[in-house]
Amino acid sequence: MSLATKPKSTSRTADIASLLVSLTRSMYKTMRTVAPACSFLEMKTLTIAYEHKNPAMKYIADELGISSPAVTAIIDRLVENKDVERYEDEADRRVTRISLTSQGKKNFEKNRAAIYEAFNERASALTESEQIELSRILTKLQHNQ
Repeated sequence: MSLATKPKSTSRTADIASLLVSLTRSMYKTMRTVAPACSFLEMKTLTIAYEHKNPAMKYIADELGISSPAVTAIIDRLVENKDVERYEDEADRRVTRISLTSQGKKNFEKNRAAIYEAFNERASALTESEQIELSRILTKLQHNQ
């Protein structure tokens, strides 16, 4: 069945998915411009560490949807950059946790502010009511998983 013969709802859904993927790629490129020293997954890892006190590496892997060895490589880079510290959980030595360093917190907050500012510039093309509606729709899509 070709795209031209698909029902409108499927075609519309495909268009929405394509737009979301395109916007995500565009925002990723913007992030690399405003925060070049930090990859997307490093920034997501820092976000998790910022929002959840001393998360376990397994928790980070689950949140990112990647393997534990992949998280280890990300954490290795963040430790090397002195953004996080890695340590054994006192209650369970099998668990490895990370914590943001003061430098990591500053870097994260600076990068996050730059990313938000870049997105604000894009969102300024929308009226306030359009921004509210977009937020409502995206929230609905996110919670419908």
